[in-house]
Amino acid sequence: MKCVSGFVARYGVRLACGVAALALAGPALAQDGAADAAAGEAASEGFYHDIIVTARKRAESLMDVPVAVSALGAQDINRYAANDLQKIGQMVPQVIIAKTGGGGAGASFAIRGIGSSSLDAGIEQTVSVNLDGIQVSRGRLATQGFFDIEQVEVLKGPQALFFGKNSPGGVISLRSAGATKTWQGYARAGYEFKADERFIEGAVSGPISETLGVRLAMRGQKMDGYMKNVAGPFTIPDDPDYTRPGAGDDRSPATEEVLARLTLEWTPTDRFNATAKVFVSDYKDNGETAGVETICDTTNNTLMLGAGEFVADPYGDCKLNGRRSSTALPKERAAQYTGARDGRPYTRYKSVLSSLTMNYELPTVTFTSVTGYWRYANKGFDNFDYTAAGAVWGRNDDTSQAFSQEIRAASDLDGPFNFVVGGYYEKMRRSTVGHGQIFALGLDPTTGLYNNWALRSRNRGTTWSFFGQAIIDITDNVELAGGARWTWEEKFARVGHSYMHDLLEQIGGFLPEGQYVNGHYRDDNWSPEVTLSWHPSDRSTLYVAYKTGYKSGGFSNPSSLASDATANDLRFGAETAKGGELGAKGSFLNGALSLNAAVYRYKFEDLQLTSFNAANATFSIRNAASARTTGAELEASYAVNEALTLRGAVGYNRAKYLNFAGAPCYSGQVNPDGSPCVTQDLTGTALPRAPKWNMNGGFTFDTPLTDVLALGFSADVNYTSGYWMQENQNPGSWQKGFARLNASVRLHEVEDAWELAVIGRNLTNKYYGVASFDKTLGTPDNIGIAIGRPREVLLQATYRFR
Repeated sequence: MKCVSGFVARYGVRLACGVAALALAGPALAQDGAADAAAGEAASEGFYHDIIVTARKRAESLMDVPVAVSALGAQDINRYAANDLQKIGQMVPQVIIAKTGGGGAGASFAIRGIGSSSLDAGIEQTVSVNLDGIQVSRGRLATQGFFDIEQVEVLKGPQALFFGKNSPGGVISLRSAGATKTWQGYARAGYEFKADERFIEGAVSGPISETLGVRLAMRGQKMDGYMKNVAGPFTIPDDPDYTRPGAGDDRSPATEEVLARLTLEWTPTDRFNATAKVFVSDYKDNGETAGVETICDTTNNTLMLGAGEFVADPYGDCKLNGRRSSTALPKERAAQYTGARDGRPYTRYKSVLSSLTMNYELPTVTFTSVTGYWRYANKGFDNFDYTAAGAVWGRNDDTSQAFSQEIRAASDLDGPFNFVVGGYYEKMRRSTVGHGQIFALGLDPTTGLYNNWALRSRNRGTTWSFFGQAIIDITDNVELAGGARWTWEEKFARVGHSYMHDLLEQIGGFLPEGQYVNGHYRDDNWSPEVTLSWHPSDRSTLYVAYKTGYKSGGFSNPSSLASDATANDLRFGAETAKGGELGAKGSFLNGALSLNAAVYRYKFEDLQLTSFNAANATFSIRNAASARTTGAELEASYAVNEALTLRGAVGYNRAKYLNFAGAPCYSGQVNPDGSPCVTQDLTGTALPRAPKWNMNGGFTFDTPLTDVLALGFSADVNYTSGYWMQENQNPGSWQKGFARLNASVRLHEVEDAWELAVIGRNLTNKYYGVASFDKTLGTPDNIGIAIGRPREVLLQATYRFR
């Protein structure tokens, strides 16, 4: 086969050609199992296991679906006890999920270098999460844990056609375990030594009657923390009457969480079934910045506004090493600060996510209804200068609720034509209240409060969309699929200060107390998609796809407003994507060898980015740039024999700004002539959290020791090249390339009735950053960094009953 694609030739990417040749040779490879002994053994035993995915909202084989999908089963997830989105993301190349500590949206999700900032509560993620059919695009979802997961599918590139709103960067789709035909379940407990983390979880599942099944799963977790807080007492010049007490807790993040999920599956007839799931979370920790430490060139500085000078944190060491210096608020001050409790930082997050999926099957068409409701409430108080000086304090309340309804019909006709059509509706409400203090103004004489202001924002929105795809079998092994989604969105926002310190009112510069900015946004969009796929054999697929993506605009929710703020200052427009990819995938050697490859090129317009306003120390969203991603990826898995499986993946991605002449400057940045920097030109530079290279490689070996006992080993190394951690490219925000080593050993009963495992993650104890931000009131070299978790060594025991 000769590859003549200009796109492939231009960029020197030959992966698709190589895998295409393998796909054409698939039947020969499968038959010629004697090529070598290992392959022959694999072929004779038969290793082919169909992985079923729902990337096109219908059950299809992973090797047949013409979409770039990385799939993880329960066995993959449990291999390294991946019980949250960040750990799950680490198992898939070109995925970075960063839980940040700067308030705002709470987290950033990125696939192939495309993602959204986390620094503004008004932004929704460019990469969305789909949990049991419910679309979620709020970063707060990364706060909670995930467990009892049956399968994870990471869909890369724009996914507008089947996954509704806010998915131009991709979708992370999770499906929790369902009810079982017989009574069974498991119990699991574990202890992680470095962070003193302990947990217990379990599930029980089975039939209540011939038509009704149930599954109840629960998990409880508590952790003392993997970072040390070394802050001690400190008195600052512009506030000499109060000594900062030092760390409220000597370790962080100290977390507690209880999770529970109830599943009911009802199948009264062969044609109708319904599945209801309710997933609740109650999470606590010791502050949103509990996973943040600061780095700097020389000294950890904080500007004292009253004294007009910087003071150095005597406890900070300016290194990324798992040691931080962050004080609590004095108790007497906390009593006069709204929601500060005893002055120690804290977070409390509660969530309820429920779904109801109903299917009605006719001989040629299946009708599906998916109803979803998600509500969360997040409250927190923290020190946002991250030092012992304690000059910047914030109390943030963020509540959100969304109701969604999707209805679709998918055909299963005998002829060459099939279709999927449907509609989607969502109603959203969200409110935030932020109490801030960055000035030592003393007590407000009117209210007796210590905080400087409170900003309240109320947001509501409505989404309607309709989608359809036609699938035509041109021949027995050639398929043409094309469709589009039309989306209409309307949003309203009301933002203003519900409280302002009397002295700030007199000083001016802020929108006065009681005045509100009201905004209205409306937009619609068509997102088409076309895919041509060819199946050279039963277990191989070649495809070429043109895709588009769309994420609507809205309103920024900053922490404060300037006196001249208008709705236009807060409003930002839609973000769009278009481009295409070539893909090749196949299963060979009777299923022993699986290959999955793709090359892609997408252009993104009007990226929604956050910029920092030094005048009032707030972040806001704006449409600021266009960008392009160009890359290639290859995943492979090879079952050498029944005991040994090898796996590997490599991804190359060049994600750069095509136009970013008005990029924000970092705090304290100056131009070459020494004048203050207002904007900078980052055209041609890399996007944040967009490493050029991602590489994974590993193995699993599992063999019986006796008729009863078996022993298993796993090890995986993943490498990520360097990347920027923030959009303004502060020199301190460059994260150098790094590697992580995960490994596990397990002693288990041959039928997996019980298991005792030692699981290690990041065994080389690499400290690295996933996101960063200029330190408020700091010098230009001061950076706050949300770090990835360092070394973990977990002892875990599991018992299963059937």
